[in-house]
Amino acid sequence: MTDQAIEQGLGSKPLASPPNVAVTTLLLSLAYVISGKLSLLLAIPPGYASPIFPPAGVAVAAAFIMGRRAAAGILLGSFLLNLWIGHESAHQFSLLGSSAAFLIALASMTQALAGSVMLRRTVGYPVALDNMRDVLLFLLLSPVICVISATLSVSCLVILGLVSTDAFPLSWAMWWVGDTLGVLVLLPLTLIAAGEPRALWRKRAATVAAPMLFAFVMLVLLYINASKWELADAMGEFHLQSQRFADTIQARLDEQETLLEQTEGLFASDKDVSAEEFHRFTQEALKHFPMIQAIEWAPRVDDANRRSYEAAQRVRLPDFTIRERKNDRELRQAGIRQTYFPITFVEPYEGNESVFGLDLYANKERAEAVDLATRTDRGVATAPLRLIQAPNKPYGFLLLHAAKSFRSNDGVVLTVIRIDDFLDKLLPSDKGLLWLRLTDIGTGQTVFNTFNAPTDPAAWSQQLVYGGRLFQFDTTPSPAYLAQHHGWQSSVVLAAGLFGIGLLGAFLMLGTGYAARMEAQVKEKVAELTENTEKLTGLYELSPLGIALTDMEGRYIEFNEAFVRICGYPEAELKDLDYWALTPRKYEAEEAAQLESLRSKGRYGPYEKEYVRKDGSLVPISLNGLLISGRKGDKFIWSIVEDISQRKHSEEALRESEQRWKFALEGAGDGMWDLNLQTGALFLSSQALAILGYEGEEARSTTAGEWTAKHHPDDQARRQVALDEYFSGKVPYYRREYRTRSRDGRWKWVMTRGMLVSRSADGKPLRMIGTHTDIDTKKREENQEAVHSAVMEMLARGGKMRELLDKVIAGLEAENPELFYAVLNIGDGKMRMLAASLPLYWLERMQISDLGPKTGGIASFKGKRLERPPTGGTYWSSLSAMARSSGFELCWSEAIVSGGQEVEGTLVSFRKQSSSDTLPDLAEQQQAANLMSIAIQRKREQEQLQLANSVYESSNEAIMVVNSDNHIVAVNPAFERITGYSEEEVLGRNPKLLQSGRQSVAFFEAMWHSIRETGSWRGELWNRRKDGEIYPQQMSISTIFDEDGRVLRRIAVLDDITEKKRAEERIHHMAHHDLLTGLPNRQLYSDRLNQSLATARRQQSRIGVLYIDLDKFKPINDSLGHAVGDQVLQMAAKRMLDCVRESDTVARIGGDEFVVLLPTIQSESDARIVAEKIRAVLEVPFECDGHSLGISSSIGGAVYPEQGMDEQQLMESADRAMYESKKSGRNMVRFAGVGIS
Repeated sequence: MTDQAIEQGLGSKPLASPPNVAVTTLLLSLAYVISGKLSLLLAIPPGYASPIFPPAGVAVAAAFIMGRRAAAGILLGSFLLNLWIGHESAHQFSLLGSSAAFLIALASMTQALAGSVMLRRTVGYPVALDNMRDVLLFLLLSPVICVISATLSVSCLVILGLVSTDAFPLSWAMWWVGDTLGVLVLLPLTLIAAGEPRALWRKRAATVAAPMLFAFVMLVLLYINASKWELADAMGEFHLQSQRFADTIQARLDEQETLLEQTEGLFASDKDVSAEEFHRFTQEALKHFPMIQAIEWAPRVDDANRRSYEAAQRVRLPDFTIRERKNDRELRQAGIRQTYFPITFVEPYEGNESVFGLDLYANKERAEAVDLATRTDRGVATAPLRLIQAPNKPYGFLLLHAAKSFRSNDGVVLTVIRIDDFLDKLLPSDKGLLWLRLTDIGTGQTVFNTFNAPTDPAAWSQQLVYGGRLFQFDTTPSPAYLAQHHGWQSSVVLAAGLFGIGLLGAFLMLGTGYAARMEAQVKEKVAELTENTEKLTGLYELSPLGIALTDMEGRYIEFNEAFVRICGYPEAELKDLDYWALTPRKYEAEEAAQLESLRSKGRYGPYEKEYVRKDGSLVPISLNGLLISGRKGDKFIWSIVEDISQRKHSEEALRESEQRWKFALEGAGDGMWDLNLQTGALFLSSQALAILGYEGEEARSTTAGEWTAKHHPDDQARRQVALDEYFSGKVPYYRREYRTRSRDGRWKWVMTRGMLVSRSADGKPLRMIGTHTDIDTKKREENQEAVHSAVMEMLARGGKMRELLDKVIAGLEAENPELFYAVLNIGDGKMRMLAASLPLYWLERMQISDLGPKTGGIASFKGKRLERPPTGGTYWSSLSAMARSSGFELCWSEAIVSGGQEVEGTLVSFRKQSSSDTLPDLAEQQQAANLMSIAIQRKREQEQLQLANSVYESSNEAIMVVNSDNHIVAVNPAFERITGYSEEEVLGRNPKLLQSGRQSVAFFEAMWHSIRETGSWRGELWNRRKDGEIYPQQMSISTIFDEDGRVLRRIAVLDDITEKKRAEERIHHMAHHDLLTGLPNRQLYSDRLNQSLATARRQQSRIGVLYIDLDKFKPINDSLGHAVGDQVLQMAAKRMLDCVRESDTVARIGGDEFVVLLPTIQSESDARIVAEKIRAVLEVPFECDGHSLGISSSIGGAVYPEQGMDEQQLMESADRAMYESKKSGRNMVRFAGVGIS
């Protein structure tokens, strides 16, 4: 529907003529921008998001009022507003920001237009919003409408990369809530300003707009205060975090000066420092200070010594020369000057190759720092500068310290830091929470800045000192910090308050609209009431029913002409009479009950009684009454009276006729029939119909031909013979048993008896009357008993299942010659068909089909018998199609259910399509299915007995059966094979002969307790074979009880688990030992160490721990291969085992790392003796594959309790001692103690 069509259809008036469209667009855009900017005043930090977006309400209301003409103003206003907001955030206009503003404007316009269409179609326009339906629709549609802009806008921002995918749910929710609250609050206010009908909305300015605006102002004041409280809480933690950042940075800067002082000590020794020594010394420092770009040494070189110095350095660095900067990226050979400070040592080498030979004196700033450091003998930092190593990176600093050397030239040691790397590595996880700015106070240069703009004010500042220079460290909260510390209390208060203001507006609109609506409704009702009064007056005067108005005393006040005719009194006399003047006294009790109903329920009747007319005659009437109230609160009775004289006469005649028929039917026996032999007309009593399944039907007439057509075809000829014999006088009365079709379609046995009641003058039979007797149950029981006896006899003789089922099917088809029966039997996952009279190819098709919905029976898959023939389903359709292809029709599917309610199959009945009226006897088919169930279950029980015997004989597990006296009565062949005893040797004996003696008396007492209490036991034990071998066995014992709960038998199932136990032992060994050397692994060593510690604590003894690392093993492993390395490890393990006691533990815990546990030593010297012995044997060369391989070992030791109270402390002490041994030259033994750190 177009916007124009909507406006015309709803009768809205155009708001602006074409010349004023531009003005309206500009005004709407201005209102959009102003309301949007005002809403941002509510976005107080740390939230920076307003809980309400009024432009959404303005836009939807404008589109609701103006239709499509509002689109341009909404689009322009939204674009300008979002462009303005984007510029304030980024401090510039950009294509990305403009694109985002335009897409949001499109989404806002789409939402406004879609919302206007929804509102117009549901509440219409002009709209008063003065009823609960319209107000509820407005309240419910507002959040639905606002889904549009939230979804489109936030999705566009995600696509443009301005909002992350993770932030989508929260951004969408805030957008949606803001728009929803804006619509709820601003739409009513906008309608008050420009909505139709103007008369109503203009009145609401004082009653709706003023209260809403006042509530809004109060809510804003509350929100501002709550936001300030939240901001104060957030900023308190911000100050603490800023101080922590500053302290961390200052501490790391101070540590660099300490580092330089330590490095200076390296050059203060009485020997020359080589590059290798400088490398080793600085490596540890670089590990602890990863934020340092480089540690450098620059000696003082006089011009006279320049050539010799460069030549000496070229031994190490062939291209070494003293250089100076040509520009930011290039170096050149240094010019001639009196003194040089060339960078000679640099660590790390990687990334700093370009600074070798760089003369610090070549640059003024560096030269001044060198001179100052030399004079003051303290750390001096340079001004911010561009580093040679990273000319394109942000600023860096050099921290220099003078170094005095006894053997070589004096110089300076310096550290190089790049400020961005320094802060990234120092504050890797926290700096994103704060925006940082670091400014060199001396030069005024900002060397590091993450502020949104360089000139943004700082929320916190502190001065830092580095190498004598002062720095200003500024911080301010980042958006991440504000989001993390954002408090939602104020926003929730504002959102809830705004929602409440929206509800307030809704209720105020309901209240103000109610009075106007009531005024219009009163006028409409008065006119309607006048019209209805005229209609009722005509109905009252012309009604054929008597209508009368009486007071509570029964006096007649008003009545119509029909009432006057019924009573027989003139109108004047009737007004002087009361209620009882027309009512005979015999109705007093009934009248009292009706008046009580009138008082309690407000009405009485309908009930029947008689009026006494003026001439004294009685007239039967039907009476209804209603209690009504007058204008003054008086009670009156409004009555409607109907003359039922004619109806009473008809009912009396019918009653007499029914009495005559009742007498005739009661004398007719079970069920009476009356046959006119001349016309063929047949009358059947209700009892006769009930016998045939037509319960509840009245007696009715039919024809003899229609009736006999329901008889069984095999019985019709015999019935006619019986009639002829009776008519000829051969028998005294007519009697015959036959089958007839009952109402449910099955054949039912009936015995009929009859006699002639009239003949013609020439002796021809004219009329015959007789009775029907239901003998169906008796006949069915006789037939079932015959079939049941035959089937049981076949079962007793061991007859085959197919023969049994064929017998039952044959009995069914004998009783129902028009029907054909088949058994669909489930077995081996297949559906088998058994049928004597159906086409042969049906059986073949069923035999090759898998059991499933298309081939099985509905009863099989339902698991129960259906109450009526199914008409759908894949099984029924498939089977019906197969039947129709051969001229058959499917009738019924009956479940064959076993004693456990498991469906065994189905008994299905068919009929020829030509005999469409033939239906199976469902009760008979069900009974046949039950008989088949009995036969199938008996047969299955026989098969189960055979199967149990086969399992008993062929089981791989030993089975032993004992009686209640615990004497063996039977065993299977597996028992003989496992135990070695034959059946003859154990029969009658107690199973104790198998006991090994390993189990305690308590074990067997617990076993027998479980058997007596629960009837069963399961567990593992050790038994003895006949040859004396003891073996592990899994045993399960179960008890069989008789009907009185006494023990009949106990069955024990025994399984030899020898191999299982061996496998478990192998797995346990592999889990706790090293696969290569066979030594205990780390886990087993840890367990033994903790056990030894527990013993030592109790006994107050000592424990020794040796930590052994093989020296020079890695070169052997790398050069000769892992195979040789593995041999060396195995031989080393064996040598170590030869050096220790059996109670000691040697374990491999790593590649070439071993540990030795020495429990119960007297002193450290005991452990040292073992350590020296191990060191000596490992020093002897190993002969492997023709190689003589020499290794050594570094051994560290620790003793409990002196060097450690628990596992961790002992291992750490031994590990430190081992590393001290390596550091001292390897192939040594060191014990933890003084000097080991």
